[in-house]
Amino acid sequence: MTSTYEYQLSMWAPQREQRAEMGDVLETPRPVEHFAYFSRRSRAQAAAEDLIAAGFEVGRARRGLKTVLKATRNEALDDQQVARFLRQVVEIVERHGGDYDGWGATVEA
Repeated sequence: MTSTYEYQLSMWAPQREQRAEMGDVLETPRPVEHFAYFSRRSRAQAAAEDLIAAGFEVGRARRGLKTVLKATRNEALDDQQVARFLRQVVEIVERHGGDYDGWGATVEA
């Protein structure tokens, strides 16, 4: 079974190619947004505290019975940075019982 981290990292290669076609300058830092869902508000709060300690800005909202957490930090999108931030965020989210839903960032041409 593939871990969440491995799955998310496997999605990077095709995204990197698409970004290259659009002229994205991957070395340019830009806000990278991560999304996760939690069934318990207290777990979302604990994850938010760890993410804030790691330098992220964090927002939370309710969506149905779930708490949606959005964590944002400026990052470059070279392979090492992507692997690093994915490992860090997925680990924090999963440690607190959340489901990591992916990340996104603007194209910096």
